[in-house]
Amino acid sequence: MATVVCTRWLDAFPASYVTVLRNAVAANLNRPHRFVCVTDNVAGLTDGVEGIQMPDLGIPFEHQEKGCWPKLSILAPGVLPADEPTLYLDLDVMINQNLDGFFDRLEAKRGFHALREWNPTLWSLVPLAMRPDRGVQGSILGFYPGEQAELFRQFNEHQQECFDRFQLDQDFLTDNATDVNYWPFAWTSSFKWHCLKYYPLNQIFPKVKRPAKAKVVVFHGDPRPIDVVPEGDYRWGTRRKFGHGPVDWVRDYWLRYDSSWTEGETELEACVPSMMAA
Repeated sequence: MATVVCTRWLDAFPASYVTVLRNAVAANLNRPHRFVCVTDNVAGLTDGVEGIQMPDLGIPFEHQEKGCWPKLSILAPGVLPADEPTLYLDLDVMINQNLDGFFDRLEAKRGFHALREWNPTLWSLVPLAMRPDRGVQGSILGFYPGEQAELFRQFNEHQQECFDRFQLDQDFLTDNATDVNYWPFAWTSSFKWHCLKYYPLNQIFPKVKRPAKAKVVVFHGDPRPIDVVPEGDYRWGTRRKFGHGPVDWVRDYWLRYDSSWTEGETELEACVPSMMAA
């Protein structure tokens, strides 16, 4: 049995995000699996989601708000089955193609699997081998939980040192995870870096194209998936990379995997801290 796990704390993401991710995984993963949400609030989780209480690691509130540190609770012994191949997905990723390859790769070569952090857009003009390696990007991780006890101990027994040294959990992982293997670069795309154009090109070519070959599209930072779903004429994004109104393929995805969503549920009631999707 395989495990797919996500995390949710401080209600930074509505429970509907868990529903969408669970349904998208079920439609795009052929092997038997269970879908787990490690959370501090199981309310609102739907059928098919196994809610597991997030262990209280004593992380100060300010570091729960910023830095994604509670995510590391999935590495704590006993939280997840020790010997099951485990795929962690951030709640703000979009499943674009079949996911079986992630588990095939993890089973073929154990260790700690992660995204390689993307370089800003202009680096796409340079071959991948020549781009600076910025370390782990924490949106998609693969591991066997029983092999990560030491990594968890390094964080849990030295939390304040970690907070002082690292801005984000993924910076800690970059510095401390061992036997790191990057997922194939073509398997993922960043919505922010690969789908959006800088101003003023975004005004000349406003259509946001879906990355056809990526298995997963990662939304990190601004915008979030739900920001580009509602109908209407509104602006989303950052000062230099922005768009207006819904992105059709994201809207179609959201409505397909959350049939209960209605136009009035813009979900902006959930304020995602700036570092939560960095």
